[in-house]
Amino acid sequence: MNFEIDITLLGVIMALTIRFGVLAATLPMLDVRAVPALWRLALAGTMAVALAPAIMPAVPVGAVTLAWQPLVTEAARSLVIGMMMGFTINLVFVAVRFAGDVAGMQIGFSIVNAFDPMSNSQISIISQLYHLLAVLLFFVTNAHTVLISAMFQSCLILPPFGTSMLTGGAWHLLQEFSTVFQVGLRIAAPIIIVLLLVSAAMGVIVKTIPQLNVLVVGFPVKIGVGLVTLGASLVFFRQVVMGMYAALPDQLARTLSAMQ
Repeated sequence: MNFEIDITLLGVIMALTIRFGVLAATLPMLDVRAVPALWRLALAGTMAVALAPAIMPAVPVGAVTLAWQPLVTEAARSLVIGMMMGFTINLVFVAVRFAGDVAGMQIGFSIVNAFDPMSNSQISIISQLYHLLAVLLFFVTNAHTVLISAMFQSCLILPPFGTSMLTGGAWHLLQEFSTVFQVGLRIAAPIIIVLLLVSAAMGVIVKTIPQLNVLVVGFPVKIGVGLVTLGASLVFFRQVVMGMYAALPDQLARTLSAMQ
């Protein structure tokens, strides 16, 4: 009995496993300590095995060899591609967390940060609330199916063992990162504006009634008004986040085009 091993297929599966493994390690709800690394590797390997036969025609002929230099080069290349795609997707969640930090600081919750055992770090309560809502909207709007499609398109545009340079993708992501602060401020804008008006009103009241202790009265008022505004602004939060998810395919396409 003879066994034949397709070296090209094995090389493509290896490259796609590395590319999808890095991407799976940075996805929301998969980048926490509660998800074992073996599960992420199994997910990446399953996607690689499923997509490898369709990707093989795009691989340059004779590019896959048993020499260690091309294999190491492609491993590093797949690692960079996966990191850039994961960074592009996580721009949404970074913007949401930034908005939560700003909103929590304005309300006065920045001094009650909680320890998150999942990420092993201190987190803002409102930031964690925004992050969980963004993750729920990510799956409700079927953005994860867009991600799977983008993974396949990335393999066609940037096939394994290709020769394209990836330096343009780094500059593109550096420019895209500037939108994080813009979107974060847009999400937190209702809370910032309302609490700014409350602070101005408290200043006028203190000038009118000097006997009033602004520290005793101001904190409960700002917390109460901030929480009410937070609840009322969730509709606006949903619109902004869903708009970002709708623009995610174009954003991923621009990133892949910049890496060509």
